[in-house]
Amino acid sequence: MSISSRLAILVSIALAAVPGWSDDSWAEQLAVAQVEPVAQVETIEIDVDWDWAVRDIPAYAYGVNSPANFVPEYSGDYVFMNNLEFITQKKGFVRLHGWGMVEDGPQSWQESGVWDSDKIGDALRPLVDEGYTVMINIPSGPQGEHDYLDSASFAEFAADLVRIVNIEHELGVTYWEIPNEREAGFAEPGLRVEEMATLIRSATQQMKAVDPSIAVGGPATAWVNVDYVSDLVEEVYPGLDFVTVHTYSGDGTNTVDDAYDIAQSATGELARLRERLDVITGDDYLPIFVTEHNISYIGSPWVETNKGAVYDAIILTESIAAGADSSMYWNVHPSSDMSVLDGDAHFESAHVFEVFNQSFHGALNHGQSQDPSQVVVYAVSDQDSGDYAFALINRTGQEIVVDLDFTGWMPSTFDWHLWDEETEYSILETEMSGEHCADEDGDTLVLSAYSVNLLVSR
Repeated sequence: MSISSRLAILVSIALAAVPGWSDDSWAEQLAVAQVEPVAQVETIEIDVDWDWAVRDIPAYAYGVNSPANFVPEYSGDYVFMNNLEFITQKKGFVRLHGWGMVEDGPQSWQESGVWDSDKIGDALRPLVDEGYTVMINIPSGPQGEHDYLDSASFAEFAADLVRIVNIEHELGVTYWEIPNEREAGFAEPGLRVEEMATLIRSATQQMKAVDPSIAVGGPATAWVNVDYVSDLVEEVYPGLDFVTVHTYSGDGTNTVDDAYDIAQSATGELARLRERLDVITGDDYLPIFVTEHNISYIGSPWVETNKGAVYDAIILTESIAAGADSSMYWNVHPSSDMSVLDGDAHFESAHVFEVFNQSFHGALNHGQSQDPSQVVVYAVSDQDSGDYAFALINRTGQEIVVDLDFTGWMPSTFDWHLWDEETEYSILETEMSGEHCADEDGDTLVLSAYSVNLLVSR
């Protein structure tokens, strides 16, 4: 018998004792208000083996794009740079990308088609002096986003920027990316694999002739295009130091659950790309960087909320687990509707990046969720410091209880960083047998709907 049927019988028995109540009255009332079934809280099993280190997590793993730093006024602005430090902790990549770099406007690094050396130095020096890990993307040639078909001209243009940054200004920027979303199938006409290979070979050779110490990667495809990137690597390797791809989860009109599905599909493709590259390069490891990610490619109201934070946490954690080495949020800018900043205010995702960059470095430990389409788990430990941290991401609209099965370590007291529908951001000082656990044994936790839960040992 269903719960609603049982409740109906109990209510009927109770009302029968009420003076003046009749079976007809019961029928009339029942027709007006049916008894709703009691919602069942799902339980998901989570297994983490703290003795099983899967891989190391690079210091630059949790990065951002910062097109504002093309503008010297932003690089010299205390408030903006303080926010950038808050988000990255000076660990995660700061990628400088934007079509404004090669087009007219405040972000342009050109003057009449020629690199503006003074502006470039003024924009970059504060980042370098403060110790940020910078990646510079050169998206196309000097005439804007459609100027990418002449590989020789592009190569000369790119090499000249390396000369200005690392030779003239002695800034020592290591990471350089070429081009940006210019592949056939996305751009029109776009570069076929062999054409992209020609551009990358030519540009890399000239760029490294200027400064052999740099690392050059690409091709910054618009999505995790496994076949295109793998075929490109077969053409140019070892002439590429890392590969780059992007992922977005729609245009903001799809449901948030669809956006999460797209994110997890993309990280599945990252795992497939990792496998393909390992076969091609053999014993040599070729890093994968997701140099742009966002829940929407044209802005979304979710960016400002816990639902946007859930998306970012999924991408950050599952990208690393899939074999990528960094994922970079698009973008950090005070005036963008895709930013984690609102002027000087921080949206929920800004705090997510803060905690990941503070506490989620060291070794990725083996973690398994009974159902990753509901709860994502990500466990990290630093054996040198004895620090442990784990993420539990409830990507559903329902409260879920997680049943923890830990091997090798079990937390007793920890800081619980929480973002959900009710809480923009809070830190709970929690014991495993405390009020936020589902039982007194301390091996279960209650996760609220659409929540990011980052738990850091103390």
